[in-house]
Amino acid sequence: MLYAPHILQVKVVTPPDKDEYNLPVPGTGGESWKDVCRCRCDDNTTKEFTSDNGQLYRPDFHVVCERATGIRAGDFVRCMDGGNVRGQGKVYMAKRTNYLGYSELWM
Repeated sequence: MLYAPHILQVKVVTPPDKDEYNLPVPGTGGESWKDVCRCRCDDNTTKEFTSDNGQLYRPDFHVVCERATGIRAGDFVRCMDGGNVRGQGKVYMAKRTNYLGYSELWM
């Protein structure tokens, strides 16, 4: 991809450690963000999806990644533009191309 000004990050949730009584240890676990790849995040204004039960869904953002990612539907991701969040949300649909080697996400 020639134009990838943003950085795609995925939220990583670490469960807290357990003590000998199987209770969570305070101060362990938490959430962090892991860099995945360079991407382009666009505002979505045209693409609509219809679910199996007939509900209409219009994602807020369309993200094109420069390589195949391991991100699946249901993951929470964000696109960073420098130090600012360009777009974030739960992935509704993830597609990967076979020949060209890029991924598309709708969130």
